[in-house]
Amino acid sequence: MPSMRLQTSLYLLLCLLLLPLLPACSLMPTQQQALEGFSPGTLQQVQRQSAELDRLQNLAAVTPAQQQQIKRLRGDLRRFERNTVRTASGLEQQGDWRGAEQVFQSAAAALPDSQLLSAAQQDMDERRQLREEQLRMELAIHRGEQLLKDAEAYQLLRQLKGPGPLTWLELNAYRRKCRASAKELQRYAQRALERQDYALARRGLQIAQRLYGDDDQREDIQRGLALANRQLRQVKRQPVKVIVDNRAAVELRQALDAGDLLGARQQLHQLRQKSPRHPQLPSLQSRFRIQLNLRIETAIKRGNELYSRGDIDGALTVWRQAEILAPDNVELLASIARAEKVLQNLRDLSTPPSTKF
Repeated sequence: MPSMRLQTSLYLLLCLLLLPLLPACSLMPTQQQALEGFSPGTLQQVQRQSAELDRLQNLAAVTPAQQQQIKRLRGDLRRFERNTVRTASGLEQQGDWRGAEQVFQSAAAALPDSQLLSAAQQDMDERRQLREEQLRMELAIHRGEQLLKDAEAYQLLRQLKGPGPLTWLELNAYRRKCRASAKELQRYAQRALERQDYALARRGLQIAQRLYGDDDQREDIQRGLALANRQLRQVKRQPVKVIVDNRAAVELRQALDAGDLLGARQQLHQLRQKSPRHPQLPSLQSRFRIQLNLRIETAIKRGNELYSRGDIDGALTVWRQAEILAPDNVELLASIARAEKVLQNLRDLSTPPSTKF
């Protein structure tokens, strides 16, 4: 019908006219996408601060004012690094691994030589790789369980069709699938045993054992199952009294004695991971919290004294050092923001009007 063709032509013409107005779609990431988690202005400022810090540090002679500027720039860059790690950690906890990776990549583009960012990203990559390994093994377990469910259906087909070439080919193809699935599960289970994930390793080996049937490969599976069962029984047998590694507890106590709270925090984390039921863990945790609270209270008080005497830079330095230990302390963050605003106002007042634009 002519009217139908005319309507179709008008529709196509309208689409062509509206096409330039639609948002552009591309498989290549845009510049804004590459700067995930940060505004372009923030990254440009960090790059300028890093370049200025390098310039000042390479000077043959540094004035007191330049020394203060170096300290200020270092503090700003450290805060940027901590904010980056905190942002990426939050995305990771939400399951947005890609977003966390983009945050690190954007920050690394601004600070390519940052050891803190490099170490934090490497730690996240290791956690992501471990999680991927676990998910892939769970998928392999699911495929193996499905093959075991199919076994009954293949037996019924053989009974319905009787012996013959087609039945033989179908059963052989099914057995090859079972064997391939069992080998895959065995590989995943071996890696799970190496990282001491005994429960997941046992699940995979049990299914692999059933998929192999009477195959001689079952000896390897039996050894793996024996190891996993032995370790799991040991955990059940000792719900309270467990074998602990005292090295982390000793190093934590030494760090607390020396007042090294950053080192103590790291040792405390290791002790929680390795020996969550360590008999000394509660007392060491309490001691760490007491020392940390005292350190933060002292830093806040000392910073307030410097601030009241007009030494804004000195107060800011004290508060920033304390912020490393307590990045979420509301009082510290408010004090730092107040001091930074005062210093910015002073810089604006000291800048000649002709150079502000």
